[in-house]
Amino acid sequence: MPLSTYAESVSRAPTLFIFALLIVHALASAQNPSPQTQSPASPKPVRHDSVEVVAHLSPEEVEEGKLNDIYQSIAQLQRNGACTTEIIRRYQSEVIPLAEKSTFNVPKNKFLFLANRDIGNCYLAQQKFAEAEASFQNILLYAAIWPGTDDSAYPIDFRQIATAQMGQQRWEAAEESLKKSVSLFDPQIERAVKSENEFRRTGHAGNLHGSKARSLAYLGIVYLREGRTAEALKTVELAYDEAAQPHVSSAFVSEVVKVGRSIAQASGDEDAVAKWSQRSPHQE
Repeated sequence: MPLSTYAESVSRAPTLFIFALLIVHALASAQNPSPQTQSPASPKPVRHDSVEVVAHLSPEEVEEGKLNDIYQSIAQLQRNGACTTEIIRRYQSEVIPLAEKSTFNVPKNKFLFLANRDIGNCYLAQQKFAEAEASFQNILLYAAIWPGTDDSAYPIDFRQIATAQMGQQRWEAAEESLKKSVSLFDPQIERAVKSENEFRRTGHAGNLHGSKARSLAYLGIVYLREGRTAEALKTVELAYDEAAQPHVSSAFVSEVVKVGRSIAQASGDEDAVAKWSQRSPHQE
């Protein structure tokens, strides 16, 4: 999709900047999953009489280790360089067929989730938005089993779907996906801030607030593109309020401020431009 078609009714340069920023952060959120959705290393063998044997592993754990070895060999290439057609092909020909044949439900869904997430991420990088959306939609088939719908990866996936829909200029669909993403973060945040675990109350809650802020900022972009300027400005204000919560990374604040400034500029609202110009993108 030529990016020149993205802006028709709003200022072209700010909107193009927002879209480029959106793609960058969509890729970042996919490449930096929550701890629960990171695939662990393969089970380590132990030494016994100078012979390596795998001890105390169930058949399911052994199978998961085999799947993980194959998955990691491809994922490492993706992390170390640009996404290529060959990387996508390897996920499709090596990881997905083997995972589909798994007799164990958790490893099967786990590696189908991970492979489709990474394929979608590659397609986003290549601006193949319809293919990216299909991969992110596939994730919904597996998320209930792994990592679970209570994991932050679940609302993040709806945001990734929305990003791909925005690339196709499917604004109404993107709006619904982003509203779903925002609504899914709310109960996760509530559980985190009430947790007895200090990390969940602080770091984890901060990450959830920041990720919700990102979804709200994207929703502001959609409203802007739909010509709903007042709603765009209101929504990006909500994003800023969310990013200003305790323990939120400054990276989220910076992103929201950049989007807010661009939306304000595109709106032509002088008061909004002045307000956003006073906000620091490097707030802690």
